[in-house]
Amino acid sequence: MTGHGKVRLIAIFAAIFPFVATAQGQDYEADTGNFELGLRANVLLGDGVPANDILGVGVMGRYHLSNGWFAGVTLDAYEYDYEHAARMVGIEQDPDAKEIDAAASNTVLGGFIGRLYGKTDKGFDWFWSAGAGLGFADIDDLSGTSSTGEPFTISYDAGNEIHLMGTLGTSYHFSPSWSASFAARVEHHFMDVKITDVVSGATGTLDSQSPLGAYLSLDYQF
Repeated sequence: MTGHGKVRLIAIFAAIFPFVATAQGQDYEADTGNFELGLRANVLLGDGVPANDILGVGVMGRYHLSNGWFAGVTLDAYEYDYEHAARMVGIEQDPDAKEIDAAASNTVLGGFIGRLYGKTDKGFDWFWSAGAGLGFADIDDLSGTSSTGEPFTISYDAGNEIHLMGTLGTSYHFSPSWSASFAARVEHHFMDVKITDVVSGATGTLDSQSPLGAYLSLDYQF
């Protein structure tokens, strides 16, 4: 899928979501309403190619439909390191020096659907969701010295990413309006990253990663 195609896919979802919510939404909780907003902290753990730990914060909105179903959107910002960046283009760094990793960030806009079970004004319920997102990655250039004493400068050309996401979690309701949620996450990221050593011309690519993780959120329904 081209970059323009990915953008169109997200734009179509964003355009039709308000109409779906208006057409199908019912009063999910008479004294709170159908809308829910949350602030969340994210932790994703990879296998080191390209990242080990991906940390972030974000906002999440849900609209409750009928029979426990809901739909929503997320906006998350992540910070992490590209591990073993030089090795991806065949360069070994100086073994006597601390290995340098490239700093990276990613802004991810997502949409999801899911279902809630055991809704209560006070106590636990549980839920699942599945969705997709569009990631806008930014990776800093990296300069250093190889194990043979040769300098290198690695540049990254990162295209937009497609993220497939699934969650399984539980919420604890302090009141009809306020709750805290914890969810386990499984994701697969389709990536398009070209890595180039400007000095030698060596190149490498990254096309995917599949991190696992969780999020913790504080939610308000109104």
